[in-house]
Amino acid sequence: MKYIIVTAIIVLLGFFSVGIPIATLPGFIKGTLGLSDVWLGIILGTQSLVTLLSRHHSGSLSDLKGPKVAVLRGIFFAVISGIVSLGVVYFQGTLGLVILLIGRIILGYSESLLITGALSWGVGLVGPSNAGLVMAWSGMAMYAAMAISAPLGFFMVHQFGIQGGVVLAILFPIFAGIISFFIPMVPPASQVRIPFYQVVPKVWKHGLGLFFAAVCFAGIAGFSTLLFKERGWENAHWVMVIFGTAYVLARIFFAQTVDKYGGKKIAMIFSAVAILGQGLLWQANHSSLAFLGAALTGFGYSLVFPAFGVEAVKNMEPKFRGVALGAYVAFFDLALGVTGPLAGFVANQFGYAAVYAFGMITCIVSFLIALNLKEIKKTNET
Repeated sequence: MKYIIVTAIIVLLGFFSVGIPIATLPGFIKGTLGLSDVWLGIILGTQSLVTLLSRHHSGSLSDLKGPKVAVLRGIFFAVISGIVSLGVVYFQGTLGLVILLIGRIILGYSESLLITGALSWGVGLVGPSNAGLVMAWSGMAMYAAMAISAPLGFFMVHQFGIQGGVVLAILFPIFAGIISFFIPMVPPASQVRIPFYQVVPKVWKHGLGLFFAAVCFAGIAGFSTLLFKERGWENAHWVMVIFGTAYVLARIFFAQTVDKYGGKKIAMIFSAVAILGQGLLWQANHSSLAFLGAALTGFGYSLVFPAFGVEAVKNMEPKFRGVALGAYVAFFDLALGVTGPLAGFVANQFGYAAVYAFGMITCIVSFLIALNLKEIKKTNET
């Protein structure tokens, strides 16, 4: 268990390099640089695109060189990204825009290496039979970093300017790197690089299950405030707090159920909870029902990622575990990139509540995918 917790701490500290810029860059890009919403979307979206495109490379590196190498490389590039991004303090205009884009490209590559490597490292240290716990705790660390980054980033920018936030985004990964040096290596799992087209057929069902479930998260993150404003309800900021709290509680108390009962069963149960939560948000006529819907959505969505992920790992030979995890997580990256525009279209056509009807439908699809998974009872040890 100690290696699961330590791996999660490395993810937590390393992921501040992603969370702090998300919290602080929009205000700087629009306020200081004076760029449009279009450029804001391009700058922030560049990182996600690079992360998605580099997942297979990250998984291959983890398998061929060892996951510790992938994690340390990811941390190194997180620091480099921060150093490059400091250039916007001294250069603005077109040059400042170019510097920001370069920093985001490097950070996207860093995130891919860090998360893919950390998941593979954790599974390698504690064995495939505990893969669900590794994914649950690492995912919880990612969301915790995102949640803490918002107030922490705003405080640093308020006290020290944008450079304060960037320096913090450099320091946290350095601490993650120091911890990483003291954790045992896992030997490279493979000497052969498997082509991406051979990986996708092994994990596409699990990835699609995750893809459709992730729509509910994007809907709450992007449109809950607008729903509350449309309905004249107060305290919209509590929606994400309630969602996040339920998400963390589910992982703390039920993470072990994925390994104990199998990913298929847990994916079905928890996607059903998410369906109920999205339905409540869709039909809510009072803020209290919306809060309950957010709690159920967070609780259900929480274990869908490790549940499908465990089955994806079982479906691949141990020597290609890193590649499998990289391909699987890429579906989450894709979901975040695609869901925003789709949910925005739904909201424009049918109103903000319809976003959650859309989320309920996609969670039903996720449930059906879980229902039709062929559960593999045994895993191969490395």
